[in-house]
Amino acid sequence: MIYAVYFINGARGFWEGFWQMYVIMMIEGLFDRLFIDFYWVGKTKAWLIPKTEEFMPYIYGKTLVFKWLGTLIGSPVLAAALSGIMMLLVKN
Repeated sequence: MIYAVYFINGARGFWEGFWQMYVIMMIEGLFDRLFIDFYWVGKTKAWLIPKTEEFMPYIYGKTLVFKWLGTLIGSPVLAAALSGIMMLLVKN
């Protein structure tokens, strides 16, 4: 992702890199939370493991909350950290 943002897209500086990485991380995180966790694992039988039905749902409430917090809070923090590092390494 860093290579794509800074070397393919040509981002320079903190804000330009931050918003691009933030958008990429949020799309990835929301896809994972909504499609994979909620729909694919939670609603379809694709992840039904024989003889483990008593352990359903496979993604419990507390884990789900931490995953959402990681997506909503962790994505901007990680994007800011990576942009800060790249701001120091990539010169205009």
